[in-house]
Amino acid sequence: MGKLISKVVEVNGDKESLLDALYKPKLWETISPVKRIEVEFTAPNVFYSEIYDEVDLINIPIEMSGELVMEDQGEVPDKGRLIELNVRNNKDVEKLEARLRIKAIGPNKSKVGVFVHNFKLNNEFLNLVGDASELILRRKLSEILRNLETFLKDNDVKELIE
Repeated sequence: MGKLISKVVEVNGDKESLLDALYKPKLWETISPVKRIEVEFTAPNVFYSEIYDEVDLINIPIEMSGELVMEDQGEVPDKGRLIELNVRNNKDVEKLEARLRIKAIGPNKSKVGVFVHNFKLNNEFLNLVGDASELILRRKLSEILRNLETFLKDNDVKELIE
């Protein structure tokens, strides 16, 4: 299966602390490129979020809620830690299959990659955003990774864990 979207950045921070931060609301609230987000972990590996945003490309407000399930697949030699991502209970996103990888490239440096394999919106939401949906997702993923990279230039990853 080919990749629909593939984004990778190098960030300051050790791999284990980054992995810990993934399961904390503060990380997602800090790096999410939206006007407002509330994150609550409903299980150790599942977070529920409510999002309000406006998409610049099409200038419409978007309110969305749902769960992101993170399934840790463990360490893959020479590739880092693999986490499968899936969306559920989201009326707008019918299907999202993605992977997140975090690989240590130094004692305080890591590579973070997001790879989307399948992305499908429901018909009503698709009618609203049209063909811009993949571009919007691509832009939002780039902004999330850029926000993470920028935050970790001046801050310690452990601030996201507290």
